[in-house]
Amino acid sequence: MQFRTKARAVDLLGKGQIADLPTAITELWKNGYDAYADNLTAEIYLDTYKDVNSPLFVMTDDGKGMSRNDIFEKWLVLGTDSKSRTTLEEKESEETLWQKPRIKAGEKGIGRLSVAFLGNPMLMFTKKQGHPLQALFFDWRLLENYNLFLDDVDIPVEDIDSITDLPFKFERLKESFLKNFDKENDTDGNYIWEEKQLGLRRDIENSVNNSEIPNFLSEKLLTDLLDVQNSHGTKFIVFEPLEQIVDLTKNDEDDLEDRQFVISSLSGFTNDFKKDNNLIKTSIPIYKEIEQEYDFLTSEGKFFTSDDYDLADIIIEGIFDGTGKFNGKLKIYDEIIDYTFLNPRKIDSRNDYGNVIIKLGYNQGKENESIQDDISYNNIKKKVKNYGGLYIYRDDFRVLPYGRPNADFLRFEERRSRRAGSYYFSYRRMFGYLGLTRDENYRLKDKSSREGLINNGAYRAFESDLIHFFLDLANEYFSDKPNKSLFRDKMAQIKEESEAIKKDNKRAIVEKKAFTKSLKEYPDKFEKYQIEYQSILEQLEEKTNASNVLYSDIESLLDRLHTLDIEFKNLIPKVPKRYKPTDTQLDRLDKYEDKLLGFNKTIKKDSTQLMTKVQEKLEVKELKVEFTKNYQKYNGTLEKIITENRIQLKTKYDSLLKDFSFRSRRVIDELNFEKDKIVNSIDSKESVLIESEKLSSKFEFLRDQINKELSPLVEHLSKLSFDIDEELVQGAYKAEYDTIKYKWEQTRETAQLGVAVEIIDHEFNQLYAKINSSIDKLSGVSLFTDVEQFNFLRQNFKQLEDKYDLLSPLYRISGVVPKNVSGLDITNYLMRFFDRRIDDYNIKFHSTEAFKKCSLTIKEPVIHTVFINIINNAIYWMRNKEHREILLDYNNETNEMIICNSGLKIENHRIEKIFDIFYSNRPNGRGIGLYLSKQSLNESNLDIYATNDKEYNVLSGACFVIKPML
Repeated sequence: MQFRTKARAVDLLGKGQIADLPTAITELWKNGYDAYADNLTAEIYLDTYKDVNSPLFVMTDDGKGMSRNDIFEKWLVLGTDSKSRTTLEEKESEETLWQKPRIKAGEKGIGRLSVAFLGNPMLMFTKKQGHPLQALFFDWRLLENYNLFLDDVDIPVEDIDSITDLPFKFERLKESFLKNFDKENDTDGNYIWEEKQLGLRRDIENSVNNSEIPNFLSEKLLTDLLDVQNSHGTKFIVFEPLEQIVDLTKNDEDDLEDRQFVISSLSGFTNDFKKDNNLIKTSIPIYKEIEQEYDFLTSEGKFFTSDDYDLADIIIEGIFDGTGKFNGKLKIYDEIIDYTFLNPRKIDSRNDYGNVIIKLGYNQGKENESIQDDISYNNIKKKVKNYGGLYIYRDDFRVLPYGRPNADFLRFEERRSRRAGSYYFSYRRMFGYLGLTRDENYRLKDKSSREGLINNGAYRAFESDLIHFFLDLANEYFSDKPNKSLFRDKMAQIKEESEAIKKDNKRAIVEKKAFTKSLKEYPDKFEKYQIEYQSILEQLEEKTNASNVLYSDIESLLDRLHTLDIEFKNLIPKVPKRYKPTDTQLDRLDKYEDKLLGFNKTIKKDSTQLMTKVQEKLEVKELKVEFTKNYQKYNGTLEKIITENRIQLKTKYDSLLKDFSFRSRRVIDELNFEKDKIVNSIDSKESVLIESEKLSSKFEFLRDQINKELSPLVEHLSKLSFDIDEELVQGAYKAEYDTIKYKWEQTRETAQLGVAVEIIDHEFNQLYAKINSSIDKLSGVSLFTDVEQFNFLRQNFKQLEDKYDLLSPLYRISGVVPKNVSGLDITNYLMRFFDRRIDDYNIKFHSTEAFKKCSLTIKEPVIHTVFINIINNAIYWMRNKEHREILLDYNNETNEMIICNSGLKIENHRIEKIFDIFYSNRPNGRGIGLYLSKQSLNESNLDIYATNDKEYNVLSGACFVIKPML
């Protein structure tokens, strides 16, 4: 007798052993990794995309693929030990795609069957180097028939020679598969398809007959697999994907929880917590419409990286040795300490689970308790909200379900619900991993369902060590009553500083709002002021022009005019010193100041001339009376200002003194509270000691309160001086801090810019070479009926390549030597570089003869980059102007190159700022170009500045001047 296997056993081993969708995808991705793939995808195509008639799910990998023999000898052999038999291939070879040998992620030999979970029917394309492309078609529901034996099932496979060959071969695969239904009876004469299973049969047959491969998908999937010698990879097409897969593409609230579950389960497929551990790239592209293509995995934000540990308030890092011991380090805010722990459990060598690495980051739930600034805090808070948890990785591959929001296997939240003060750690605030390996931690075994670790003795010891470790850690440092106060003391200090800064920021916000409001109100005040001033001048001039003007006739007018002159300063907004005004506020202030300057140049100038005329008409004694009145008016105004300040000072002082008295009395009253009752209760020496200790403790507490609440204000007031403008000093430091903080954030964002440029440059070189080669080959083949369109394609690519040739030298400056560059060379280069945009925007671009004849010795990419950046900005700021002109000029006397345009003028308050790194007035501008231009010119002993001087800025727009450095 021999065992015989029913077909449904495969169904039980495959789909029946898969817990959920993420697990199924993970298993297939693991297989792709084991096949030395670098890129894994799970693509969803909706019926709204191109020629897709019904949703499709496509899983791809660029691994080594399979030959026809591999399919029959390995893929169709269940439980194969090809992975578990050995850890690594011996060396790099064709079998490893010439990559470093990998530790296998799969080991049971049934992971491939998880494709059955994803839907039916399925078409597999697979290609091994040097072998023809293979196509396998199957509907896994066939295995649900409990009358079928494995020997009864036929799985059709076909060679695919070309894309045009696919439709015919695909139909033949479907026909071959449907032959599985031809046999009516088994060897005992029983019906294979009983009446209650005929519905299943009809469903399978309908699905198979309706399966279609869209034209675009055939080309997309097979183009890179038809090169017999070099191509490789495996791709699965699921024609009727699981409904849950299609639901992932929806944006309604009903499916939000499920989408987040899938994202949290498939993110961090390999251990991204470790630095430079990019083992493989995974993505889930969703194709809805031509303009709606996105990666589902990153739709909620990107997963953690090793750099995120820098944003943690607490870091736990070390090793559990498998016998209850932990040895490692803690980083509590900015202090690093050694930490050891021993779980006092019974030691049994059979439960030794081996060394396990832990690296865990933890963040405070409140921003005012975190050491991070607001931007960094919010960045990590968002990641923790989406992906937070304690993950487990085996050989740097994620073990599910650990890390999911509902996978709190150490029961952190259960304990916190009993008493958060004692059980400090929350699963929802942590991020990090426990690192296992197959060799070291072989007693920690995966469940057959690939959903966690088996609950054996080693796992229970592992779990116990972790739980008691976190309990001990909380008790030692982090509970509300810890044995060591390091964390609590530091947190209290951070909270105090944060609250002080928050109160100061609120005060600054009030001042900002008041300043913004004044900028809106002052123009109206000035308008009324100007009208009145003009009216008085007109009346005064009319009476002064009379032949017999009397002082009494114009006395009231002169008095009001002098009053208005004194009040003019009140029309100038008081710029706050405590904070740096925004550029928008400064822009408004500039425009308002322009009106004031215009007033001084016109109306005020007329007033001065009129007053000269008045003085000629009046007698000395009348002028003396007028002088005396002005003297008294000035004196009265100064006294009024001083009195207002004195009243304000006294009001604030009285308020502070009243508050000080109230707080002081509260401290004393608290010390004396129930004093008589306590004294009367003392009836023994022991009670004297007890109450004395209480009194001493209360006294120390109240003295700390005085030092925190009362003393700081007194100390601050005692240091105030008329010689130091405290507001100005604080504003200067605050402005400097804000600038440094902003620059630091921008620097982090653009730190990889240089590397990215090098990568893009390298990729472009390869891309252009491939496209050029393809166009050359196609030029000699008569495939195109529309030769004109092909020539148009070639011409456009040539233009694109020419543009790249103009740009590419700018990336490679280090090896370039200085040369003599003329103004004519620069003009011609810019005309070629910007030719299309100059024509599109109808720009008059020209240079003077002086510019064309000038020259300088410099690295050509340096000067080209500077001019490109300035001209590019000019085109942007001229786009809304009717007249668009760019002029290049040269001053022979000062040896200065001048670049001016007819766009927007640079405001005076921005003239110096525009060369600061990360400063930009352009929407979405990075503020790097002008900074780098200045730096590179300085290295070449040149400088650049902007000016509104009419001698240079002849077009009244933006004007830049390049000059030699002295």
